[in-house]
Amino acid sequence: MDAAIESLLRELTPQALSAVVRRFHDFAASEDAIQESLLAAAIQWPQEGVPNNPRGWLIQVASRRMMDHLRSEEARRRRENEAAIEVGRLTPVADAEPETDQDDALTLLFMCCHPSLSPSSAIALTLRAMGGLTTAEIARAFLVHEATMAQRVSRAKASIKASGVPFRLPTNEERSQRLRIVLHVLYLIFSEGYASSTGSKLQRLELSREAIRLTRAVYALLPDNAEVAGLLALMLLTDARRERRRTGS
Repeated sequence: MDAAIESLLRELTPQALSAVVRRFHDFAASEDAIQESLLAAAIQWPQEGVPNNPRGWLIQVASRRMMDHLRSEEARRRRENEAAIEVGRLTPVADAEPETDQDDALTLLFMCCHPSLSPSSAIALTLRAMGGLTTAEIARAFLVHEATMAQRVSRAKASIKASGVPFRLPTNEERSQRLRIVLHVLYLIFSEGYASSTGSKLQRLELSREAIRLTRAVYALLPDNAEVAGLLALMLLTDARRERRRTGS
């Protein structure tokens, strides 16, 4: 795939996923739909050109996938809704106030690094949802079988669904707790890229560069946070010494 298109897709992934999750309120199904739209874009855009509104294109394709998913479960959902109405448990939900794409991206990152997830699951889900990487790409990066990584991603999405965490920015208290988890996950991704713990490669540049890209995104969302600024500075300083470490000079 063309490098410019690949970079664009990674940039648009969290924005498109956020929009679909906000509309359909189902993180797991929305994430699967976005992955399908990314695959379609990777095939079509190099041949047909990048659309005028690439973010809207991804959202539209993913939304169509979601509608297909909903139709396949329409009968079950209808029965559940009818039963809920009968027992008086179904109440109207007011539309949430619209948030900016930046708010949505930060919300998505907090969701991927939810406290209910293990570090390995949070890393896998972050790279999938925020980085736009496929399960196969993440598996290759961490030198595990694709089936193993697929299980991690599936368990992570199931944990988020079971937790019932709403798609919203956390409160100040929740943010204080969960931002540390977010930064920890990003640092783990960077560390694995800078000094690989498995395999014959000393470094895995695709992981360290992705960690820096995501940390830059967090810094853009929270420019006044000293911990975020410090982590980004540490990554950039460490990465600047990468070539000297590799050559031993």
